[in-house]
Formats: sequence, C-alpha cells, structure tokens
Amino acid sequence: MRENIEPVKIPVGVQLECPVVGCSPQFDTPVPVRYIALMLPVLVQTLPRSDRANLLAIVLGVGMAFYLAIEPTQGWLLLLLAGLAALGTHGVLRSHPSSPFARIDDTASFLFLPALLTLGGGLFLEDVVSGYWSVPVGALTTIGFAALLNGQYLSVDARWPVYPTARLLVSVCAYVAAFALYSAVYEFDVGLLGGAFCVGLVSVLLSLEILREATPVGSTTAARTAAVYPCAIGLVLAQLTWALHFLPLEGFLAAAFLLLAFYVATGVAQNYLLSQLDLATAGEFAVVAAIGLSIVVIAHNVG
Repeated sequence: MRENIEPVKIPVGVQLECPVVGCSPQFDTPVPVRYIALMLPVLVQTLPRSDRANLLAIVLGVGMAFYLAIEPTQGWLLLLLAGLAALGTHGVLRSHPSSPFARIDDTASFLFLPALLTLGGGLFLEDVVSGYWSVPVGALTTIGFAALLNGQYLSVDARWPVYPTARLLVSVCAYVAAFALYSAVYEFDVGLLGGAFCVGLVSVLLSLEILREATPVGSTTAARTAAVYPCAIGLVLAQLTWALHFLPLEGFLAAAFLLLAFYVATGVAQNYLLSQLDLATAGEFAVVAAIGLSIVVIAHNVG
C-alpha cells in the first residue's frame, strides 16, 4: 500500500547539509559572474601580445592613483606596485615573438627600470601633488608606464624598424626615474651616508638598462660590461652625492646636478662601448655638461 508523502516546506534562509561526502548544495550563480568566468580566460588568451603592455600600464596607473589618493600614505602599496611592474614586465617581454631569453634571469636587466620608475614616480608625486590633483595625476602616469613598457617590448629585437624610437623612449624613462629618485633622496632626508648609497645603487641599476643597447643578451661582453661600467657610474654618482653635502645645493637643484652627471657618464660609456666615442662626441657631451651646469648655477643664484 503506497503512502502519501507530503513535501516538507523548508524556511527561507535555512541551508541543508548534503549527507553524501563531497556533495554541496546547489545554487544559482549570477549571470554576470558566469559570463565573466567564461569569457576572461578567452580574453586573456586572445589578447594581442603588444596590448598586454598597455593592460599592465593601466593597472599600474590605477594603482598609482590609489596610492596618491589614500591618506595616510600606504608605503606597502607602492612596494606592491613596484613588484607588480617588475613581474608584469617579465611576462610581457617573454611573450615577444623573437624573444632571446633562454633563461629566467635573462630579463633581469629589463626589470629594474619599471620597478624604479614606479618607486621614484610614487615618491616624487607624493611630495609635489596633493588634494584633488592626486587621482588625475596618478591616472596620467598610465601614459608614462605605457611608453616604457611598449618601448621595452619593441626594443627586444634590434632588427625591428622601430628599435631606435623604442630605445629613445626607454632612455628618457630611465632619466626621469633617476631624477625622481634623486629628488626623493633629498626631499626625504635619508642622511649623507644613506643618500650616497641610494644614489649609487639607483645609478648602477638604471645604467644596466641604458647600456643594454651596447650589451645585447647572450653577448660575450655582456657579463663583464654589466659588472664594470654600471658599478663605475654608480661609484662616481655616490661620490658626487657626498661632495654635494659640502656645497650650497639641495633639493631639486641637487637632483638636477646629479641627473646631469648621470647623463654624461652613461652617454660617454655607451658611445665608448659602441665604438662611437670620438672628439666630436666628447665635445658634444662637454657642451651639454657646461650648459646644464650653468642652468643649475643660475637657478641657485636666482632662487
């Protein structure tokens, strides 16, 4: 005899545990979430390689806007952005169609500049920008990140027609990062010994990127050049920082003087490694040094 079984009504909000091991209650996933979960992997896989640099630049720009807008300042966020810049650049460069990077550390000399530009840009903008300008200025850093990342991506292969323009963009970003970090050393008053060490270390790491054109990946002279010339440039800049302590220069003017010295040192070293250093080239750098030094002296006297 069959019994009539009445359905049990379960109150709204009560969750039932499934007696079968590994079983979980069923629920309806919102349609937008399911759509994103299905489409995101497809979009990542189909995203053009060159556009990955622009996507990373947008992420870094948004992160920089948050860093500048949040009060009090969250230093861990800037460090996180610097690490993200380095790791993201590693992935972008390895996706290059003619990537020469056989080992995981072959991209090491490429990664210092994005991280240092992020650190220097954040510290510099934190000091000079405040209020409602923080968010728009932080968002505008996306342009700088995009220029750097695309420049590094396009300068992996020297046979590409855009290689000279890409190298120019990367070099400009390196000098911008140098000025920002030199300024931060003076603005945050890290002390004489600490300032000399920081300036020397930054100069060494940025020199690796600037001299990369003369030391391609896999060349026999790359290891020797990467060890000798950038270290020599860093030592010179550290000594200049020490000497500036006894001169009436500080703040942005001291940073500008160090930038001038860094530009001349890296330019001479690069032309020497490319066998392009002659009297005419040396004279050009001497003129640039004289003009730059004159501007620094005039600005100091006027100020």
